[in-house]
Amino acid sequence: MAVDTYTQLLTEALSSVGDAIAASDVDGRSVSGNELLRLVNRIAGLLADLGLQPGDGLAQLASNRLDAFAVMAACLRGGIRYTPLHPLGSLEQQSHIVLDAQAKALVIDSHAFYEHGAKLAKVFGRLEVLTLSSAEYGRHLSDLLEGSSAPQYEPKGADIAWVTYTGGTTGEPKGVVHTQASMAATAEISIKAWEFPRDPHFLACSPISHAAGFLVLPVLRLGGTVSLMPSFSPSAVFDCIERRGVNTLFLVPSMIYALLDHPDVERRDLSNLEHIIYASAPIAPERLREALHVFGPVLYQCYGQTECIHISSMTRLDHDPAVVRRLESAGRATPGMTIAVLDPTGEPVDTGEVGEICIKGPCVMSQYWGRPEATADTLRNGWLHTGDVGRMDNEGFVFIVDRLKDMIISGGFNIYSRDVEQAILQQAEVEGVAVVGVPDSRWGERVHAIVVLTDGANRDAEALISSIRERSGPLLTPKTLEFRDQLPLTNLGKIDKQALKSSSQG
Repeated sequence: MAVDTYTQLLTEALSSVGDAIAASDVDGRSVSGNELLRLVNRIAGLLADLGLQPGDGLAQLASNRLDAFAVMAACLRGGIRYTPLHPLGSLEQQSHIVLDAQAKALVIDSHAFYEHGAKLAKVFGRLEVLTLSSAEYGRHLSDLLEGSSAPQYEPKGADIAWVTYTGGTTGEPKGVVHTQASMAATAEISIKAWEFPRDPHFLACSPISHAAGFLVLPVLRLGGTVSLMPSFSPSAVFDCIERRGVNTLFLVPSMIYALLDHPDVERRDLSNLEHIIYASAPIAPERLREALHVFGPVLYQCYGQTECIHISSMTRLDHDPAVVRRLESAGRATPGMTIAVLDPTGEPVDTGEVGEICIKGPCVMSQYWGRPEATADTLRNGWLHTGDVGRMDNEGFVFIVDRLKDMIISGGFNIYSRDVEQAILQQAEVEGVAVVGVPDSRWGERVHAIVVLTDGANRDAEALISSIRERSGPLLTPKTLEFRDQLPLTNLGKIDKQALKSSSQG
């Protein structure tokens, strides 16, 4: 029988790993393949016992930990729609997503997010709230597992698996829907295309609720091991490479920069490191050359987006410092996917000409949750329209030159400028604002705000940034801010963001 569900692939992978270690937390807890599979099935049975039916939704706010992955996998095992909440999101943002996703249960990592989780649990007291550690709110998940029923539902390829959100509470956030089949296809393509080592030991040092999570199943399918790190730390990453035998990393460019800039990088033993997959943001070519010099020929680039993880990739062999322009590219179409650069009428442009990057293949999302018009617009004529503008050379290498979407990629996170602008406008002293992304050696792009204050307001940038962070959370807080008397306008009376990018003091 053909494998067409993520759940089937995971079950086979964990059964194959058997009594060997499948995954571990960096604090020492580890589970075998058989133990993790039993935990997944027990949680799936518990969710059914609590009244969740196939097709219902569950949202989870969690750090990188074994039981958080098990909750995600259990949702898919029981046919339940899984929605991760951004770990840096504000209460308002996360509340909106829980409501929009129509979640019937909420799982909170009450160790990593105790106080914030309490506020979220209070907002959704009507839901079934489960916690991953003991807390004064919700019910401790592990206390309920004893005697849970065996899962009865058998997932199907067309079942909705993930509904994960692309934006915040104000910038038309959309829930991207991936089915069991598309997630299975994503894993299978990853195994074939991503050049994993023979025995991968993957360190997840960025949230598995997002991009890093897509490496877990491929690594397990290859008989490898996954180590989970709650938060990124260059020293801790070096330790895991040296002492735990980690040979595979998934990093966003800002993490690569942090490793390169660490004072001990040249003194640490990185001989175990065989593979660095980097993604989620553009990388500075000069820093990529530096990384190739320091880490060796171990880098592999993946260009994708929430709507389709696999778009293009640049192999280790393609990372040739002697071919100067190639390091500025996003690679070629990932095997199994098809890329076209199209003009506004949907026709292919000539080689080297600029157009919208469009993609088709088995990994493409099925829809935007509850947004048929947006779905039809993005998936028109059989192509996923990425919103990215680029060109393709005669060897098939794709070069991204701009973005149609008003989005900033900072530290690997997608941040919509309108979301940040709305957060800033909630401050009483702000009369007008524009938010742009400016180049940054650490973050790739830095969220920079240009603010017009009301008459008599105090021009204290640090105080304003602190107030925004307290009210809206770190994701919607600009990293830098400047004041102006007015914002430049285009001939059509709109804020001229290109002029602001050019003249920004950020």
